[in-house]
Amino acid sequence: MQLTTLLPRYVEALLAGNRRQAKDIVRRSISMGVKAEQIYREVLVPAMTHIRQMHREDRITSLVEHLASRINRLITDQVQAQLIPTEPHGRKAVVVCGDSESDELGGQVSADVLEAKGWQTYFLGGGVPEDEIIELIGQLRPELFVVYGSTPSGVPQLREMIERIRDIGASPTMNVLVTGSIFDRVEGLWEEIQADLYVTDPVAIADTAMEMPQTVHLPRDPAAPKRRRRLVPSPVGVN
Repeated sequence: MQLTTLLPRYVEALLAGNRRQAKDIVRRSISMGVKAEQIYREVLVPAMTHIRQMHREDRITSLVEHLASRINRLITDQVQAQLIPTEPHGRKAVVVCGDSESDELGGQVSADVLEAKGWQTYFLGGGVPEDEIIELIGQLRPELFVVYGSTPSGVPQLREMIERIRDIGASPTMNVLVTGSIFDRVEGLWEEIQADLYVTDPVAIADTAMEMPQTVHLPRDPAAPKRRRRLVPSPVGVN
């Protein structure tokens, strides 16, 4: 079944605030044997990206963007129950995201697919204080830290948090993976903030993470000179 033919109809239903029609489109796809992971990749995530782009370009109002995003998230919750889980492998992942509704949804998608692939996942959402995130990472010692989205103004703080996690050795073998939102729009930003990997498709996070080589980040010697920090510019017109 070609879900790309359903995407325009699904987006239209979201923008109209038609919960029933949007749910029917996805429900029928599942009843025809389409796998939940395929629906994530070809319908839910593209719809989220399209709606965010339309809002950024002032083609829809904030009211429409919020309404569409919340319906999409409701349906994502329902599709999540259809994901086929694999055997847990013992690895842990902490997932955070930006504060917007679309970033929350992207973070949820990331957490959902990781959990379905056997990861023990801790989805914190957005707005959690940096100190509390670092404390949790130090307690859990996860293998993966996922950041979905950010704002231009939040990028320097994110870089500082990554540096601090590594400087204090909170979880030396933890890889940092970023995706979504501003990382999709600003080329090379993931390298600038010293993440280990960037992916364009949050549905592919789990498979990509399993293939990543284990990187050991040794704590910085307090006697060593501080790194010279190049500020990340905020792209004009990006929000």
